[in-house]
Amino acid sequence: MMQHALIWKRADGTGMEYCTHTLGERTKIEGKVIRSLKEEVSFVEYNVICDELGNTESVMINYIQHNLVQTMKLQKDADHRWTRDGIHIPELDGLKDIDIGATPSTNLLPIRRMRLEVGESEQMTAAWVRFPEFDVLPLQQEYTRLGEELFEYRSASGYTARLHTDAEGIIREYEGEWIQENK
Repeated sequence: MMQHALIWKRADGTGMEYCTHTLGERTKIEGKVIRSLKEEVSFVEYNVICDELGNTESVMINYIQHNLVQTMKLQKDADHRWTRDGIHIPELDGLKDIDIGATPSTNLLPIRRMRLEVGESEQMTAAWVRFPEFDVLPLQQEYTRLGEELFEYRSASGYTARLHTDAEGIIREYEGEWIQENK
């Protein structure tokens, strides 16, 4: 089992994150994000646990904004049926990955699970947690492996970014968004 501790800084200076990725039989990601946007000052704390195949199994998120504390517990069963705080969310059924919008850390999950060769692409849909809305929606995405440690990410909204990773798939730079400080 390997554990990686990371510090990311927002490219525009509006936030930082401390995160740990535990890679082994089961992937585990834990992080703390400080956001200081003009319209939102907040703190996001999360914990993601995956099954042996790299599929998201459970997610716990605490979101603190202007002294308002909100929590979300997402769980997925063996049949890929999702619940939020115990309530079934049928529009997420069948999805394998979580995408927590406040962090680059969860891009690791589809990158590691898909195991794309250079030049290959794969489309998938993730359970996307949005901020500051603090809801969860399906979001179509596509990953293309451009090089050994370079991927292109595209979402159905038209958003595109290049993701520079290490050999494990951990994001080192999320183009225009996040830069790892402790390389």
